[in-house]
Amino acid sequence: MLQESLDRLREAGSISIEKLNAGLEWGRTILEQIGIALPPELARPMDRAGWTEPHVQGLMTVITFILAFLIVLLVLRRIVGARRPPERAEPLSMMVRRPKFMGLAASVVLVLFFGSWSVLAPLSSAAIAPGVVSPEGDRKTVAHLEGGIVRSIHVREGDVVAAGDPLVTLEDVQARARYEELHKRLLHLTAMEARLLAQRSDKEAIPFPENLVNDASDEAKLAMEAQQDLLASQRATQAGREKILHQRILQLEEQNAGLEDVTVAQERQIELVLEEIRSVQTLYDKGLAEASRLLALKRAHADLEADKALNRAHIAENAQRIGETEIQLLTMREAVVEQANDGLAEIQRLLGEIRSQIPSREDVLARTVVRASMPGTVMNIHATTEAGVLRPGETILEIVPSEARLIIDARVKPNDIDRVLPGMTARVVLTAYKQRNLPMIHGVLRSVSADRLVEDRTGEPYFLAKVEVNSEDLAGLSSVRLIPGMPTEVMILNEEKTVLEYLFEPILKSANRSLRES
Repeated sequence: MLQESLDRLREAGSISIEKLNAGLEWGRTILEQIGIALPPELARPMDRAGWTEPHVQGLMTVITFILAFLIVLLVLRRIVGARRPPERAEPLSMMVRRPKFMGLAASVVLVLFFGSWSVLAPLSSAAIAPGVVSPEGDRKTVAHLEGGIVRSIHVREGDVVAAGDPLVTLEDVQARARYEELHKRLLHLTAMEARLLAQRSDKEAIPFPENLVNDASDEAKLAMEAQQDLLASQRATQAGREKILHQRILQLEEQNAGLEDVTVAQERQIELVLEEIRSVQTLYDKGLAEASRLLALKRAHADLEADKALNRAHIAENAQRIGETEIQLLTMREAVVEQANDGLAEIQRLLGEIRSQIPSREDVLARTVVRASMPGTVMNIHATTEAGVLRPGETILEIVPSEARLIIDARVKPNDIDRVLPGMTARVVLTAYKQRNLPMIHGVLRSVSADRLVEDRTGEPYFLAKVEVNSEDLAGLSSVRLIPGMPTEVMILNEEKTVLEYLFEPILKSANRSLRES
């Protein structure tokens, strides 16, 4: 049980007592004056959390040196005193009693010192875990969705880049060809849409949209000229057909006008014949005219009435033909509008499909120049050869964010996880710097992984703990700079106990178990 108590005492993380620093400084001064080298653990004063097991052992070394020095002084004093002629003889009992008294006093002082220290000096146990400085949110991996052939590499390992800076340029032949093909179709379909709208509104000139007019490319000009020529041709064809129908209507109207004139003349002839029939009838009644003459006049009257009726029929027929021709004109115009509407529906459907594809094609073309999404430092460049092939989704490089807050990723052993909770105080040692002139940096444990993780390379299990470093401590160290990837050692402090509690805890646990029935 004593060995177990000593083992638990060795696992103590730190001693938080300021008086030990003062005593340690006094001991260092004495040892330096007598020419004894200082232990490396005591080369500098430690803060409250800096008293770890090596410093406790160093303190014990200092105390041992001081006690040994005092004993040597006592022995030398006794030797020198024995050689010096006594001024007067002391009793033998006094000569024997004095060394015993001094030894007893030294033992009492030593026991009181260690007893007080074991009762009053608290020790904080700690879970010690190796760690590494990492940006919060980890490194940002840069990859390309479609992959391609590397044309040029603009950065090197360790370069500092800003957001939007070019990193790698890929060949854009295929991406540009696909985009330009789609863009040409968009231009022609837009021009066709404008032509159909003008055709539906019976406009002579096509009002092209501004985006097409402002496009300075030759393809846009060709598309507008082609559609304007097509509209002119269609309007000419339609105008020719309408002209024929209008001429037919005009011809029929002229025929009706002639028939109307004939009808008027026939009506005048009929009036004259009727007047003549009345005169002859009077003479015939008096016996002065022949019956044949009267019948001839009546026959002429009947013929005139028949011709008049026939002309009326021709006029009505021509009017019907005029109406039919006018209907043909309206139908022709409606057919043009309907044809334009049908064409517009199809064109607008195709335009919708193309416009939905344009952003993705533009994005693919723009992403042939891979740019930094954030400011940071370039590292782990995988694309190192121009004309090399990148597979889709393959990592090109990594960027360590410069604006991201740096934290410590510590790997806690599974055996220590029961003593590690978020919110605990932590002490971080930057092992990359010389520890002689560098105080420990304070920190707070922010989170612990919910389940254990496994190192891919070694297969060693661990729990990932994230420690936030105190920015005030770093601000006071002008020569210290946290760099991603820097190794550290993290001590996550647990509850404080005195040395006496560590020594007696196994005994009390054993006694507690011994008083229970199995």
